[in-house]
Amino acid sequence: MKQITHYFTCLVFVCVATVATISAQHADTGKEAHDTSPVFKKLQQVSLNSQWKRISATPLLFTTYHTQGLTKVNGSFYITAVKVNRWPKPYGKVINGYDRDNGDGMGYLFRFDSTGKLTDSIQIGEGVMYHPGGIDYDGKYIWVPVCEYRPNGRSLIYRIDPANMKKTKMAACNDALGAVAYNRYNHTLVGMNWGSRKFYEWKVTALNNSIVLQPVSEQGVKNPHYYIDYQDCNYIGDGLMLCAGLRTYKNPNGGAVFKLGGIEVIDMRNYSSVFQFPVNEWAKPGTVMTNNPCFAEIVNGKLRFYFVPEDDQSTLYTYELKEE
Repeated sequence: MKQITHYFTCLVFVCVATVATISAQHADTGKEAHDTSPVFKKLQQVSLNSQWKRISATPLLFTTYHTQGLTKVNGSFYITAVKVNRWPKPYGKVINGYDRDNGDGMGYLFRFDSTGKLTDSIQIGEGVMYHPGGIDYDGKYIWVPVCEYRPNGRSLIYRIDPANMKKTKMAACNDALGAVAYNRYNHTLVGMNWGSRKFYEWKVTALNNSIVLQPVSEQGVKNPHYYIDYQDCNYIGDGLMLCAGLRTYKNPNGGAVFKLGGIEVIDMRNYSSVFQFPVNEWAKPGTVMTNNPCFAEIVNGKLRFYFVPEDDQSTLYTYELKEE
């Protein structure tokens, strides 16, 4: 797919909050600057011989539409999804920097429990910006990007309180953001555009009793890693984010199309890759586990992953990555 580079602009919205609250939140995460990420420590024990072990497969008891991003807060899961009323129609050529129209749809953030029961939901986005992406939790709020359903389209960034599902619009950006991750080490928000070919960064600061996003680089930073496109990214401590995704490979001489899944750990300070591992587990033929939502954590001393790769009638797959 041909990508047309646009100049990136970001309009910042002000979110009212007390400086004391922000300072307290930042103080809670300061220790991470000196600690090694528990998730990354476990990943460093993984080898090519390590195996994925399925722990459970829990059907979600609601229509999930097209699933996108996943995180977990206080025992509850939060997942973004897009309901597509009409898929974007390709133009057949590039018109004004776009290769397709906007289509039509609605974006959602769903909350569900460990049994797959839906406990709350909200609609997110505005107008043609209806496609939510990969999400992350900063210790207090969930950050969600919502973009047009096409490369180079505009985006909004929301901050959502998981306790009451109240949404606050934080910024508007002139690129299609497919995922975000919140760096608790230095309090920046990192966004990945369509296909994760660029990284964008905002400094989250307290200003006049408010929280604002200040762009660090309006042009973005090129992603030098190509084997997968990131679909969902989560902060895992010590300035690192774990990204999951896939890429479709075609045999130029014909034959079957192959979708390679993988996870990659990115140092958010310089966007270098510090860990890569393939994901060779499928929900069904053609649907690799890292098709979209992914979340990782340590449970009872073991590295655990959650995947929701299927649309509409989805299943929460729980895996452990066994060390060698």
